[in-house]
Amino acid sequence: MTEPSAAATLILDFANTIDIEDRTDVFTTVEGMTTWLMRRKLSPEGTVVPYDDLLLLRAGLRARLLLDNGGEAATAEIAAAEKVLARSPLAVRIGSGETPDEPLAVEGPVTHLAAAWVLTVASGDWRRLKQCPDHECGWVFWDATRSRTRRWCTMRVCGNRAKVRAYSARRRGADDTRV
Repeated sequence: MTEPSAAATLILDFANTIDIEDRTDVFTTVEGMTTWLMRRKLSPEGTVVPYDDLLLLRAGLRARLLLDNGGEAATAEIAAAEKVLARSPLAVRIGSGETPDEPLAVEGPVTHLAAAWVLTVASGDWRRLKQCPDHECGWVFWDATRSRTRRWCTMRVCGNRAKVRAYSARRRGADDTRV
């Protein structure tokens, strides 16, 4: 079983700052967002947090991860996130010393998240980050299966809901043909 990298874990944690099923959102307030960012050392104390940009970025990442799991494309959300990322000054360094410097010079929370996404895509880990397609859930999870075919965040809850809905739809269809 494979574990997510630090970059993939950051993307996972960022995407899950909203919990649709529990109806909670860490980013409901600027203070909540600031606390979350400071705990992860993404924004020093006293830094102005780009609240709207981070909300757009989160929505776009979640839309992308749902798309990767067979969901419908939310192109407007993805496009809005890409506009936020286009304004992010991400610097890549080679280093002139004996050993390379840190490859990415990042400043500010959007750039940290952008760098995490770049590293997640470059490592191929993005294929394992998926958003649960159950609209009542929407949780982002790490697919640790060898084949990377896991669809639901948990088969016990969301997968079962889908099976019950499909069974009910088939039964309704069968009942309609008997009339």
